[in-house]
This record gives sequence, C-alpha cells and structure tokens, in this order.
Amino acid sequence: MTSEKQLKTCLDLIHNSNILVLATQGEDGVHTSLMAYAGSDDGSEIYMISSKNSRKWQNITRNPQVSMLIDDREGKLGVRRSQIKALTVKGTFIPITAPAERAAVYKLITDAVPEITSAFSENDNEIIRIKTESLLLLDGPKDSYYCSISS
Repeated sequence: MTSEKQLKTCLDLIHNSNILVLATQGEDGVHTSLMAYAGSDDGSEIYMISSKNSRKWQNITRNPQVSMLIDDREGKLGVRRSQIKALTVKGTFIPITAPAERAAVYKLITDAVPEITSAFSENDNEIIRIKTESLLLLDGPKDSYYCSISS
C-alpha cells in the first residue's frame, strides 16, 4: 500500500466514525474516555465536547498532550478480526477562544453526532480541539503505517 493510500485510509477512519477513545495524563496516571467526536476535513483537528468539571478536562488543561484511538472493529470481531483497522492519533489540546469558531465547531460536532446535543447544551461544557501531530495505522495484525503531520 502506498503512503498516499495509507493516509487516505487514516482519513477515512477519522471521517467514517464518530466514537473514539481519548487518553489523557493526570496526576494519578492515564485516564481514558469514550468520546463522540468530529474531525476536520483534512484530519488535522479532532473536536469533542466535555464538561469543564470532568477529569479529562482537568487533565488536558494541565497537560495538553493526548492520544486517541479510532477503529473499525464494529461488525468485525467475529470472523473478520484480522481485517480490523486501528488508528492512533497523537495530538495537542488547543483551546478555542473565538466565539465564531467555537459556534462553527460546536455545529460540526452536533451535526456529526446529533445524539449528544441535549447532553452538552449546558454552560459548563467546553470544546476540546486536538491538533493532530501524528497518525499510526494498524491494518490488521501485521501491517502498520506511521505519518508525522507537519504544522
């Protein structure tokens, strides 16, 4: 598989899913959370919504380095397990301060995952924007592809 095709596979995984596992680092160790998300068109940013009172929010405001796992295991755990693709996305939390950008990203997230709209309509919620730094694609049990994303 060419690197162009592998990068397309990475972007397809980002765009064809809306659930990921977010790993943050806190004072007491690593914390993981199952999160709904939306990705930018070019995959350079991943967006989520969280309560400002959550452990993940506290962790990323202290240590902005995160890792995320996106996969396509749904429907493949039985006889097609060897065809599962898993994408590890390493990135950095960057706050969104501009009200217009915040509104546009909030709409992007709620359009991608409308089921979460009511759960995150409270004022104590904030958008988590992760700037993608690298992608590690595992395509089945043997094939892998690493890509560093330039700023």
